[in-house]
Amino acid sequence: MTQAVSAYSVEERIVHGETVWVAIRARGAEWSWLTPAEAAWLGQQWVEKYGSHTGRGATAVNDTSAAAPAALAAAE
Repeated sequence: MTQAVSAYSVEERIVHGETVWVAIRARGAEWSWLTPAEAAWLGQQWVEKYGSHTGRGATAVNDTSAAAPAALAAAE
């Protein structure tokens, strides 16, 4: 199932009623496939970082946080 939302699209791969992969594609770029745990972690990070900044311009960020692997392992 693909869902176009603004300048990005989201797609889910569901096997036996369970989401096994979530993909996001922005502005015609290649699909980036994530596990549900990775997608949830990324969403939480975006809400924490950008959720309270409504109305402000976008900023490019390259965050290689060491907390990511621990958060992903806990979510699975």
